[in-house]
Amino acid sequence: MKKFLLYLVLAIAALGLITNLDYFMGMIVNSLIFLLVLGLIMYGIYYFFILTPSQRKYRKALRKSKRKYRKMNR
Repeated sequence: MKKFLLYLVLAIAALGLITNLDYFMGMIVNSLIFLLVLGLIMYGIYYFFILTPSQRKYRKALRKSKRKYRKMNR
């Protein structure tokens, strides 16, 4: 009888864990999406409102240069 009660409690706990896992995974995914969007917005503000046009041109040229030399070294 004690084993039956133990297995019953474990089964109910497992069922509860599985049903709540879906809820918590949804919360984690929503949080990660929110952080990603917030980071993109912050980067956009930094890139378009804080950097000067000459700094933007320099960064663009630097990315092109890195891409060019990365392909040559392979």
